[in-house]
Amino acid sequence: DEVSPRSEDEPRKHLHTLLAMQSDPISESEDEEGILSDPEATSAQEERLEARVKLLKEREGIRSERTLRNVFKLLDCLIGQYKLNRTDVILQEVRDVCKELGGNWHIKAIQSLAFCRWKQYRFKEALTLFLEQQSIMGASAALCENIGHTYSSLGDLDKAEEYFERAVELLKRGSFGNRGGIYMGLGLVRDRLGRTKEALPILQQALEHYQQEHTRDYAQLDASIIAKAHMSVGKAHEKLGDAAAAAKHMSEALRIFKATVGDTSPLTAHALAALGKVRASQGPQGAKEALKLLRNALTLEVAKDAFHLETVWDLLNTLKDLQMSEVKAKQEKAEREGGGGREGTSGARLATLQALYGQYLPLVHAARSRLTEAHERDDVGTLAVFFKTAGEVCLLAQEYDEGKELLHEALRLLGAVPNFDCRSLIEGCTVLLNIAEANAPKPKQANSAAASTATSTAAAPSLSPPENAASKAKSNR
Repeated sequence: DEVSPRSEDEPRKHLHTLLAMQSDPISESEDEEGILSDPEATSAQEERLEARVKLLKEREGIRSERTLRNVFKLLDCLIGQYKLNRTDVILQEVRDVCKELGGNWHIKAIQSLAFCRWKQYRFKEALTLFLEQQSIMGASAALCENIGHTYSSLGDLDKAEEYFERAVELLKRGSFGNRGGIYMGLGLVRDRLGRTKEALPILQQALEHYQQEHTRDYAQLDASIIAKAHMSVGKAHEKLGDAAAAAKHMSEALRIFKATVGDTSPLTAHALAALGKVRASQGPQGAKEALKLLRNALTLEVAKDAFHLETVWDLLNTLKDLQMSEVKAKQEKAEREGGGGREGTSGARLATLQALYGQYLPLVHAARSRLTEAHERDDVGTLAVFFKTAGEVCLLAQEYDEGKELLHEALRLLGAVPNFDCRSLIEGCTVLLNIAEANAPKPKQANSAAASTATSTAAAPSLSPPENAASKAKSNR
């Protein structure tokens, strides 16, 4: 699970919390309403709720109304922090009980599990659960919004638009729902349908709604939902070619996410990646910031509960290419300034390659540790190009044995990709393997292998994973 940032005063705060709970550990449970917007306060809230739920289960049992009320407050807190492994454990414990009790408890369990599955990228399961909820309680603006977002993430944009439009109509009839969320969902779908100019004012309207909703005494408050709206508006500007406006909205989103959900949240990781790509598109002046943003994003992505292979591959591949541009720029500068001769320049370049790409090896290892049999079964194309890109990074860092292992694995998987012509990818792997196998056993020639890899990588076309469900289901998470 993710760890929220802790201040120097936090141990003292936690001591006060524990002392208060020892005097009356259950009575405060009624006051834990809503999701907090401060990461330290949210962490403290989680601790209190965990302790109360444990005590209530011991005193009153899991079927007690008071126990379940606190369980769902805890689940809201955990889901809001993307602590999805812990959420799963609790839901498995209470789901059958809630189904037996029926009524609102059954609906709460379905909805919480649907939110958890959605944030785990298990969109088909989430959709089944939301539709089950709809069959029990009927349509509402809020539920239609959730179903719309899920269809959108599955790539069924026509169905998503239908549900968002239904949510708008239900709002007009007085149904419960969040106007900002519905308009943001509708704008995102129209953007994905290629109607970005039409989508932008709808997304701007959603942002303004959330900003007005989170204003107190004429002061604008930070809230993660405002940051999500900024991200949506920023991405629309990016598609319309206005990188400056995109960066402005994404920078504000990143600031708000750090303030409200912390430096390690998946929401923060997503904002880091999006802003990093925009900065990279702004030319050499944005490259240094882009590299820092994208490295931080990848560090968070390989560690989060809901590991998403396509996102990790995309970041690693982008960083590989962006670092190569930096290497080229440094080489051109060295050549302009002269000095060192050809051999000296080559040696300096190899040292630069090793230093720049070596920093990604721990992240490659971390990503590999998250791979499961399900990735090969369900997403073999993305897994194959991940291994290819990781192999290239290892060769550039002059870690030839590991690079060979990864490239051989990529070749094996590329041969198993259905309904996609992988010949160019296979050829690329073969070229890189020839370089590695010719040089790895001979330490004295290792430098020539790195140089060859750098030349091959620089000349290679950009890679794209074979089309798969993940590439169709990109969402504004």
